[in-house]
Amino acid sequence: MAGRLNKKKASALVEQAKLLLNERAWARAEATLAPVVAAEVLPGSEHLAMYAEALDGVGRRDEARAFLERQLARRPDEPMMSVRLGVLLLQQNRPVEAAEVMSRARQQLRREPFFLTHYAAALLRVGRLDEADRAVAAALLTGGGDDTRLVQALLKAQRGDAAGAEAVAVQVGTRATDPAVRASARAIEADCRLMQGDARGALDRYRALDRDAVLDPDFLPHAALAAQLAGDEALAGAFMERRRPTAAPEDHLLFARVFLCRSQPGDAMVELGRSETALGEKLAGFEFDYRVTKGRALRLLGRLDEAAATVEAAQRLPDASRQLVGARVWLEAGHLAAERGDFEAADTAFARALELDANEDEARRAKALCARRTAWKQELAASAQARVDAARADAEAMKRRFLAREGELEAMRRELERARQASASAQEMAQQAASEAAAVKAEAAQRVREALEAQERDVEAKARENLETALGPALPRCPEALVKMVLVAERTYQKGLYSELPAAAVAVLFSGALERALFMLVVQPFDAWLDAGDRRRAFLARAVRERRGRRAEYFDRFVEAFDRSLEGRAPSLGEVSRALSRRHDAPLSAFQQFLVVQGRGEAFLDDLASFVLRAKERLRDPVAHGLAVDLGWDELKAFREALLFRFGEGPGLLAQLLASP
Repeated sequence: MAGRLNKKKASALVEQAKLLLNERAWARAEATLAPVVAAEVLPGSEHLAMYAEALDGVGRRDEARAFLERQLARRPDEPMMSVRLGVLLLQQNRPVEAAEVMSRARQQLRREPFFLTHYAAALLRVGRLDEADRAVAAALLTGGGDDTRLVQALLKAQRGDAAGAEAVAVQVGTRATDPAVRASARAIEADCRLMQGDARGALDRYRALDRDAVLDPDFLPHAALAAQLAGDEALAGAFMERRRPTAAPEDHLLFARVFLCRSQPGDAMVELGRSETALGEKLAGFEFDYRVTKGRALRLLGRLDEAAATVEAAQRLPDASRQLVGARVWLEAGHLAAERGDFEAADTAFARALELDANEDEARRAKALCARRTAWKQELAASAQARVDAARADAEAMKRRFLAREGELEAMRRELERARQASASAQEMAQQAASEAAAVKAEAAQRVREALEAQERDVEAKARENLETALGPALPRCPEALVKMVLVAERTYQKGLYSELPAAAVAVLFSGALERALFMLVVQPFDAWLDAGDRRRAFLARAVRERRGRRAEYFDRFVEAFDRSLEGRAPSLGEVSRALSRRHDAPLSAFQQFLVVQGRGEAFLDDLASFVLRAKERLRDPVAHGLAVDLGWDELKAFREALLFRFGEGPGLLAQLLASP
């Protein structure tokens, strides 16, 4: 047939193939164009590009690419061939090559909407957003249709305008007649929902597309992330496995984020390794996402210096200042600052994240936690200042006694002067007395200095000795922050034995140490225990006393600390005491189960509840409970003895809480 095909008949077949391509009848279009290509009777390249499109449509994508490369080698000046090859490269997740190939046709096709649309898509994939903006604008001015509008929506989303991108996608999905375009618009709409923090809404849209069998495989990683954020881990895994055989580097970035949501930073690092190109971390168009994701994984692995360097590099990229998009890097910067104990810097970073994404719940919760930690730090500083003021008062008293002695010596000098005038022998005696007085003064001053230094050394040594005695083998397991709080309280107690420091001032420090110990050794382990299985949901559901719209009012304020949807705070002494006392009530049964698993006996728990309540009422806030504020040293000593040395029939309360269950 190739030998009998003339130019007129070949042109007729090309027109017939155009109709078939519009109807997506790929196989028939390929069969129609094959003899035209073989005959080589037509000038130009339109029919060659159409043939490559038909090959791609029937699934022979590699064959289509090879065909276009051969034709371009023969006809390097045919722009549509370059465009069609670029489209194929883009579909094969090779955006850098696609952009480079299509750029050769810019001059000839600068007013061709098909070229401009696909060129903009390639530029978008490699992160050249300003150029992509210009290409999309030109495509729309020259008659670009729904496919151009979809690229415009993707560009808006990449710049952080998720709401604007969603509006464009909804508009295209509503009016488009092409099923493939409608499906793409619905998928982009789901992506925008995900960007705005609505993981459940995004997942519903992805699943609807999947049920209709029109979910593009390129969107499977996005669907996996939405499923994970919505709490459906099994579905997230299924979506990832479906995409793995054809996963692109950017897909592995999304897989890494899924694993980070599961608190599996090791698996996330494996996925990040799979996404690296020959240039290392330099991913075309995805460097910002790569660095932010890697920074979080390194932080969760405890490699804080590497994490900080990676996050700082991401902060220098333009994406760090974009709405929604940039919030993640500032969130990571805040977590790293908090890890280093710089809560002021952490608070600033979390605030910046909320400026870029007001719906970033993790940043909001972290900022609230920073505020509590900063307040605690200021309270601790105030306590330290109180101790300094007490030491200054002691020094001032010694100074007054010294000045009084100085006055006595001055009186003696005047008396000696009068005696010197009365008698020469008296003058000699006066000189000798003055010399002795100077020696006494110097000796007294030296004794004062030595006494103060010895007192400081004794206080420090006694405090550390008492802490080592109290905790014994459990000392290495005691958190450093708790050790510091107990040392501060014990030092102040030892100084109080030498000064007029009121017992109530020392009691505040010991009650603070008890509150911190309960948080670190009871509340935090219970919070971690709730992460296993379905415990947290069951615990919160059982403890609901009343629902008001979407907000639950819980049986006890203690429960709110474990609801991660709230801006919670650490339970107070009173709330922990009440939870211990009411642990047998049905809403707190999970707390009772945890205490039993920890090996805490009923007698110990009853004593602990009473002890914590006494600390709250007598040491921390006696006025609020109608009690006198004149706390005596005997009562403080009894509290300190129970906390450090003897609680019930065992060692001190801190040692028993630190003991392995």
